[in-house]
Amino acid sequence: SPSAALDRLRFDVRYALRGLRRSPAFALTVIGTLALGIAANAAMFNVVDQLLFRPLAFLRAPEMVHRFYWQNQSRGETRNASSVPYARYLDLAKWTTSFSQMAAFSERPLAVGDGDDARELRVGTVSASFWSFFDAPPALGRYFTPDEDTTPVGASVVVLSYPYWQSAFGGRDVRGVLLTVGNVRATIIGVAPEGFNGVNDANPPSLFIPITTFAGTSGTGDARTYFSAYYWGWVNVLARRRDGVSLAQANTDATQAYRRSWEAARAMDASTPPVDDARPQIVVSSVRPGAGPTPALEARTALWVTVVAAIVLLIACANVANLVLARALQRQRETAVRLALGVTRGRLIVQALTESLVLSALGGVVAVLVAQWAGGAIRAILIANGTSTPPLATDGRTLVVTMAITLVVGVAVGLVPVLLLERGDLARTLRGGSRGVTAHGTGLRSSLLVVQGALSMVLLVGAALFVRSLQQVQQMPMGYDANHVLLVSRVLRGEWPGDSAMTQMSRHLLAEAQALPGVESAAWVNSTPFVSTSSSNIYVAGIDSTSRLGTFTYQATTADYFRTMRTRILRGRALGVADREGAPRVGVVSASMAATLWPGQEALGQCFRVRADTMPCTTVVGIAEDMVQRDLTGGQRYHFYIPIEQATWTHGNGMLLRLSGDPFREGENVRAALQRVILGASYVTVQPLASIVEDERRSWRLGATMFVAFGGLALVVAAVGLYGVIGYNVAQRTRELGVRVALGARKEHILRLITGEGMRLTLLGVVLGGAVAAVAGRWIEPLLFRQAALDPAVYGGVAGTMLLVALAASAVPAWRAARADPNVALRSE
Repeated sequence: SPSAALDRLRFDVRYALRGLRRSPAFALTVIGTLALGIAANAAMFNVVDQLLFRPLAFLRAPEMVHRFYWQNQSRGETRNASSVPYARYLDLAKWTTSFSQMAAFSERPLAVGDGDDARELRVGTVSASFWSFFDAPPALGRYFTPDEDTTPVGASVVVLSYPYWQSAFGGRDVRGVLLTVGNVRATIIGVAPEGFNGVNDANPPSLFIPITTFAGTSGTGDARTYFSAYYWGWVNVLARRRDGVSLAQANTDATQAYRRSWEAARAMDASTPPVDDARPQIVVSSVRPGAGPTPALEARTALWVTVVAAIVLLIACANVANLVLARALQRQRETAVRLALGVTRGRLIVQALTESLVLSALGGVVAVLVAQWAGGAIRAILIANGTSTPPLATDGRTLVVTMAITLVVGVAVGLVPVLLLERGDLARTLRGGSRGVTAHGTGLRSSLLVVQGALSMVLLVGAALFVRSLQQVQQMPMGYDANHVLLVSRVLRGEWPGDSAMTQMSRHLLAEAQALPGVESAAWVNSTPFVSTSSSNIYVAGIDSTSRLGTFTYQATTADYFRTMRTRILRGRALGVADREGAPRVGVVSASMAATLWPGQEALGQCFRVRADTMPCTTVVGIAEDMVQRDLTGGQRYHFYIPIEQATWTHGNGMLLRLSGDPFREGENVRAALQRVILGASYVTVQPLASIVEDERRSWRLGATMFVAFGGLALVVAAVGLYGVIGYNVAQRTRELGVRVALGARKEHILRLITGEGMRLTLLGVVLGGAVAAVAGRWIEPLLFRQAALDPAVYGGVAGTMLLVALAASAVPAWRAARADPNVALRSE
């Protein structure tokens, strides 16, 4: 009956708890080991769930909502994009039939507030249709309507996020309050509900404005043509499939509309490649970019780390299984007596599984606490902008997965003594006493130990490869010294002041910056490594088309640029103060650009033309070392430098300052000083260049950090497991070892015998793990930087480390056995 079954369950649980109280060391070791393995997987699931699987808060029928991912062919390669011109969004809304709803959205930092109080916040610029994708009634007021989201300029209205409403306005009624957002003096009309993050719960916007309001007031020439031209790509598209429309049909429909839109763009601009060459297509996929056709860096890294966490859990389970098996072998005579007294094998199996499940449950509880502590650190490492997901201890999805892992682990570990019970020989066990240990139990323990060693080898090889990769990227010459350099960006606000005013503003800010205490040098620039790059067509006599050679990026700057960046001039000279508008056009080119355009010749004095072959000649006056500008892995370093006053098509957008102090500490002082002198409503932002460069190294740092952490944990667990196995085997062979010593065996023979067993098992695990790592290397190699997955030095170093750890783990019980008194050993039974 159900009540009898419940009574038996209570009895079994109490019996298991009493048994664990009698063996506290065993219980604590098992619970701690399982807690570490389960906690690692719970924390990683929480991260991966956010990046890939968790439905967005308030999203209605999420299985029918998708983001558009755009692809086209260029130079034989597939180019991927998530953003397109607003005009293309209008084309798709007009020419597709598979979608019941479509919305445009974009997120960007905009100044919120006025004067010294202006601060950059993340602002969602969304179409009015965006709100209908969610079941999220506003906490206050209303959302903007289609009538307020019209071209060319939408209404000056803003909706606040719930956190910003609370922090900036204390939760009071703010309807009708005016707030400057970007270039708009907007009226607050509503507040989104608590927990609403739009489509970005990792770094949600603080405010939302109509997308046409932002575009129509952007203060550039794009503001007049954004809804009819196709050159400003900045919009993401969200769409809801109609009922009955398959994903394949939606892809076909969207791609056909995209090709039609491509033809419309080509009709306006003949330089647009023909549709048959570009082969544009749309992939209708997940709203979360991490689960889309081109997963983000964080998503790809998180998936690999999840595999690593699963391996750690397997190692932990193997270790615990070994401990449980040792306990079952020690209790073998007790079990045989109970069987002889009439207890059924089924009853003993249930009790063994109950004890295993109790241990696993306790490990799961501790795992939630550990994951609560460590999960935040893991999320901070893997997700650049942090996360707004609930803590692990209150996240229902993560708790369910943790419970499922705990149950599976409990059953899997509980099967080990079950196998022993099934194969036990009652009569032999009763006759043999503690020496009635089955060969099956010893063989299973050794096999589990080999598995632990193999899995540890795989993780440590991965850790070593990522560490070597990180060392490679950190040692790579960048062509500049980012330390002590501060990027100061000038952001325009309001109407375009005109070319003359822009030039005067740039000169004024540069002079003020150079006069600040602690500023060693400063340069006005139009681009910054990894932030923005400018490219241009160039024309060289004797070369039909330089574009086929690659992309040529440029820096328009002032005289102190090379001093500020500490970029070496290899030959010739740097740009100087005399290189002004009206003076002969000059330029400095990178070493790679010089070698490619003028092979076997001296590049100094050569002529190239920028932007058009009718432009005046730019004479090469210097050769600079190659600089890493756009990506760390790119092979081409074609870069040239020209005086900003001779580049009349650009005014630049900021400065690079070299400080004598720490830019991380001094940055806010610099910002405040320059904000006070900037003209009009414009404002400045600051960011250390070193932080920008480090962000580019992030993928290799992530891999190294997480692999080393989990690999180290796996090695410790495996070493403890080896120590336990060797120690148990020594205890079981006490009589045999005593006989050996009594017959004349010396201490070194006993040491060699015991340590040899551990070394053989570890060596077998190293060989097996090395083979698995070699096979898996082809999948991990694309994540490495100039590092081969099959690196003999890495495999040899890891194998040597594991063997040394195995020697240390085996030496302690071996030394104990060698020092044992043979008389005591012979009397032990």
